[in-house]
Amino acid sequence: MPDTVGLHICFDESGREIEVLDVTPVAHDKYRIEETPIFNPGIALGDIIRVKEKQGISYYVETVQKSAYIRYAWLLSKEAAASREISALKQAVKENGGRYEQIFGGFLVIHIQKGTAVDVEAEMSRILAKFEL
Repeated sequence: MPDTVGLHICFDESGREIEVLDVTPVAHDKYRIEETPIFNPGIALGDIIRVKEKQGISYYVETVQKSAYIRYAWLLSKEAAASREISALKQAVKENGGRYEQIFGGFLVIHIQKGTAVDVEAEMSRILAKFEL
């Protein structure tokens, strides 16, 4: 399997929204996204995209295959983000084949496949209630 690389990806034709994302090459001009893009909420971790390269920048063309993951996202307080409960949830997600990202400290994104043993929504509801979020 090819190594993950950082790729400069532009999601708009004018070239104003360029983001460096970790991707895994899967074919010529096709990459699997290995992290959540900030500038394009329609693209998710695990999606396979096709790009067109021009002057060192890869321009997004289309999503070839959507990820098998379901994506959940929450904005957490500093206290909640650093809590044992969030750590335990992240560990459970990982143990059940899912992935998580904590962006800018308090933005938690969980990616998990349908039908896993972890009920992410129920767990997060419990955690959010505890921290009054």
